[in-house]
Amino acid sequence: MPMLITDPSQPDNPIIFANAAFTKLTGYARAEILGRNCRFLQGPETSRDDVAKIRDAVERREAIEIELLNHKKNGERFWNRLLISPVFDEDGTLTYFFASQFDVTLEREHLHNLGEALRRREQMLDALVRSSSEVRYRVSADWRRLYHLSGGDFLADTNSPSADWLETYIPPEDRAAVLAEVERAIRTKTSYSLEHRVYLADGSIGWSSSRAVPVLDGDGRITEWYGAATDISERKAAEVASRDLTVSLGRQVADRTAELRLYGDIIQSSAAPICAFDPAYRLIAFNQAHSDEFSRIFGRRVQIGDVFPDLFPPDQGAVMRGFMARALTGETYTVTEEFGDPALAKPTWEVSYSPLRDGEGRVIGAFHFAKDISDRLRAETELAATQEALRQSQKMEAVGQLTGGLAHDFNNLLAGISGSLELMQTRMNQGRVKDVERYMAAAQGAAKRAAALTHRLLAFSRRQTLDPRPTDVNGLVAGMEELIRRTVGPGITLTVVGAPDAWPALVDPSQLENALLNLCINARDAMPDGGGITVETANRAMDAATARRYDVPPGEYLSLSVADTGTGMSPEVIARVFEPFFTTKPIGEGTGLGLSMIYGFAQQSGGRVRIASTPGQGTTVSLYLPRHDGAVREPEETGAATALPRSDEGATVLVVDDEPTVRMLVTDILDDLGYTAIEAGDSAAGLRVLRSDVRIDLLVSDVGLPGGMNGRQMAEAARETRPDLKVLLITGYAETAILGEGKLGPGMAVLTKPFSVETMAARIRSIIEAGRERARLG
Repeated sequence: MPMLITDPSQPDNPIIFANAAFTKLTGYARAEILGRNCRFLQGPETSRDDVAKIRDAVERREAIEIELLNHKKNGERFWNRLLISPVFDEDGTLTYFFASQFDVTLEREHLHNLGEALRRREQMLDALVRSSSEVRYRVSADWRRLYHLSGGDFLADTNSPSADWLETYIPPEDRAAVLAEVERAIRTKTSYSLEHRVYLADGSIGWSSSRAVPVLDGDGRITEWYGAATDISERKAAEVASRDLTVSLGRQVADRTAELRLYGDIIQSSAAPICAFDPAYRLIAFNQAHSDEFSRIFGRRVQIGDVFPDLFPPDQGAVMRGFMARALTGETYTVTEEFGDPALAKPTWEVSYSPLRDGEGRVIGAFHFAKDISDRLRAETELAATQEALRQSQKMEAVGQLTGGLAHDFNNLLAGISGSLELMQTRMNQGRVKDVERYMAAAQGAAKRAAALTHRLLAFSRRQTLDPRPTDVNGLVAGMEELIRRTVGPGITLTVVGAPDAWPALVDPSQLENALLNLCINARDAMPDGGGITVETANRAMDAATARRYDVPPGEYLSLSVADTGTGMSPEVIARVFEPFFTTKPIGEGTGLGLSMIYGFAQQSGGRVRIASTPGQGTTVSLYLPRHDGAVREPEETGAATALPRSDEGATVLVVDDEPTVRMLVTDILDDLGYTAIEAGDSAAGLRVLRSDVRIDLLVSDVGLPGGMNGRQMAEAARETRPDLKVLLITGYAETAILGEGKLGPGMAVLTKPFSVETMAARIRSIIEAGRERARLG
């Protein structure tokens, strides 16, 4: 039997073994076969659908039997019946595919020729019936004289009495049979009927079916016979051909039976339970493994004729009947289900079904091929749990590194703030007021650095409130060039290539500075033995096709790229670099947050970040930022804060915050501005004030509030009775609950913590004055 083995662990599942029968069948030498995929035997006439079925079975690691048109080395076509089975090791790992081959070309040709012969026979019989004409004859009572023979065109006519008709019309080998039938008919006075050979009109020998009846007188004596003869030469020739075909078919059936017996032996030797059933769900065949496995899970053996679903408990029987019914409709499919007696065993089975058809394609049953996959599923579950535990462990390790670093940074900042405040109090008590300003500056600087740290954390979670402004990216890079050089060190060559006509970008400049510095630090770490970093800007106009490739809306973008000549990354690493806590650095040297924060910043800015890398050649990280159509304003000179004058008109502001310190700060600001402040510690208290008759010109509220509502929900509830209420929301980040679909309603504004006193005062004054201006114009 032609056989081969393929190795699915190698690319393209190559042939690693082929026996002599296979090389003899195909005409290829073993050296021409090994290492190639089986598809080299296919040709243009090979069914693509059948090839797809084989590929699907291989991908799903399932057995398949199929007939496929292949080609030998000399170009000769042959039909190949393939039986492909996966081979697993004791751990359930797929090791090989075993394929046995049957050359069924002669079988298919014999069956085709048989069909053609039967068709020709039917045509001959049909022609015989249509063209047949009877010969009528009359003979004497003793059959010695033939009186008349006419009406046919296959025997020589005679109108003269003849005593030698037997010699004239009947060949010698049939004369005895004719005379014997004549003697019987005369003796019994019954009809004469016989098929025998005759001399045809052209002198050749044919066949005739002759029938005659006696004519009796009043005494019952035979007076003469009237008969008719029909030409059955063609029918007899067809019968001879049919006998020959029957003999040929018998040989084919014997050959097919031997093949089926071999196939049955293979099925019986399979460790997988296999059975076949008819349309009444009765078992018509099964292998030993099916009987053994059923006995293992239910404690009884199956028998031919058993209604298979009735052997299961009622709940499982209904499921099994449904599966079998699908197969009896002609569907081929695979399902996974638990079957068995829980008191014995209830494994998980992977069951494949395929219809069993007769020669005319009618479904007369179906096959059931089962595989116990309990051990495999258990191993997969254990592996998934182990992987999840490992991921959680790695994540917690990174979180520990992150929190440790944050605690260190915040402790340093708090020490600076706390120490500055204590020294301010000491110097004021000592009357040394001139030192207070220095300590105030130190405390404010530490507070600003703490705010910057929280912004970096919020960028990691993609929840920071950005302040996008038209930005000259070339100028920003130039301003950071010296800082980057000092950061990466003398062993790294830094090259800055700024596009001379670079577009302005609409971006938060401080976050962009942070992203650029992080990318340069990552590039430095990828070059432990030194190398080069190139920072480059360029204009990118993306049409619809390009935008789809970069996953951005079509439009114009300013790209900022950082390229290094370092170790590079594999595709598997690139696929994970933006995952939080993923890092390729040794433990203690990275938390896996840098690129995640940059990704969040780019997404929130309306842009994207892309990575191109080749192991051993380096990495390029590119930020694509939306272009700003317009000029970039020159940065304003910062100087001492200018105190806003007190308002002459006055206003009433409701301050809602659960943090007393914040309420105190805002209240003092309002007092300096000449406004009246009303305080509330939660949303419930604030809403009671808002639903009263008290005049409220502005609501200043934290977003995260106790009392059943957040700040925005409280403001919207208040606007049911105060539709023109002005609202300023203050928050540590822009939560989804505040921004909704990304926009605030009319008359609403947001201010991000921490904020300076001057910023808060200016925002409150601008909102109140803007409201009054609209009221005057309205």
